[in-house]
Amino acid sequence: MVRDTIETTAAELNNQAVERLNELVSGTDFSRFDDESQQLLHELQVHRIELEMQNSELRRARDEVEISLEKYTELYDFAPVGYFTLNRNEDITAANFSGATLLGVERSRLIGRCFGLWVLEADRSSFTAFLGTVYTNLGKSVSEVALVKEGKDPLFVRVEAMVGASGRECRLALIDITERKQAEDNLRSYSRRLIEMEEELRKKLAEELHDEIGRDLTVLGMNLAFISTNMTDDTPKKLLSRAADSSRLIKGISRAVRGIMLMLRPPVLDDYGLLAALRWHTDLFTKRTGIAVSIQADAPFPRLMVVEEMALFRIAQEALMNASKHAATVDVTITISITIGSDNGMLRFIVLDDGKGFTPTSFKHIQAGPGWGMKIMRERAELIGGKFYIDSTPGKGTSVSVNLPMGYA
Repeated sequence: MVRDTIETTAAELNNQAVERLNELVSGTDFSRFDDESQQLLHELQVHRIELEMQNSELRRARDEVEISLEKYTELYDFAPVGYFTLNRNEDITAANFSGATLLGVERSRLIGRCFGLWVLEADRSSFTAFLGTVYTNLGKSVSEVALVKEGKDPLFVRVEAMVGASGRECRLALIDITERKQAEDNLRSYSRRLIEMEEELRKKLAEELHDEIGRDLTVLGMNLAFISTNMTDDTPKKLLSRAADSSRLIKGISRAVRGIMLMLRPPVLDDYGLLAALRWHTDLFTKRTGIAVSIQADAPFPRLMVVEEMALFRIAQEALMNASKHAATVDVTITISITIGSDNGMLRFIVLDDGKGFTPTSFKHIQAGPGWGMKIMRERAELIGGKFYIDSTPGKGTSVSVNLPMGYA
């Protein structure tokens, strides 16, 4: 196919050259030359015209390529995104002006230097591992990394990378996301404060219920008991019945208030820790819903920081409530384990039900219901430095888990 196209193009070029030659030599007398010489002269003239036409075409093609290259260079150099090309040693082989601006170094001084020099030390190992995946991934790979510039705060960028056609280098596109990161940090701080205020309010309400309403109910019960014991045989039966009903009502209200106090801020959590609080709560949960809950934990289980115990307890409450409302589950298992690594320990907290499950992405944009509960649990986990995970498949139950580095402050 290609050969046929080349032969056709050559034939067209020869025809055009012959037509132009006929125009140029029209009226010229070649009778003084013999036939062989005339033929040779004709061929030489046609060949000369072909070369001139090819040269003209080449010049036009060169000009078009130069214009295209100039446009590409301008787009590359002045793009609002930082572009880099790295070899397998992470050395910079090419960069645009935006990339040089991101790193705070003149572009000419970047070439040949290791890109990792500008990566925050804490992120260097993960960035190197990310580049390793780029060379094995046929598509685009994405990561986020912090860059350091001398005398300035870290710069956070989104990195999109693809391996080059040769397989010996990769191309990076860096997008500055520092403002987004700062907004996320501000929102996280705001969320942390809201949760702290919620817990403070819960504690204050529980104390006021105990100190005010609980005290008044106790006095009211004592007064009613005193009245009941001092009634005579002449007291009307209706009055005796009303007094007995009032006594039962006060006892019911007292039980309800105590239950509200316990749910607002369970004292067992503050006094005995997470494991004891979970056992207390799951016993009440099983009596109320009929759903069996088993707890598997390392023994002896250590006390955690107050904020960690409270966050994990609230996550367990929310997960159990979701299981009872939406999962149609029969059994729930709560697992708490601690693994000790070379640098630090890791706590893994899992709430697993055997319910109907769901597709996790279906709750991505929900602002109320179970999806909202998932977001609250995620925020609580992230605010104490943990990683929150949801693993669910329709018909195969749901796993809510938190990985929490030990000693987080």
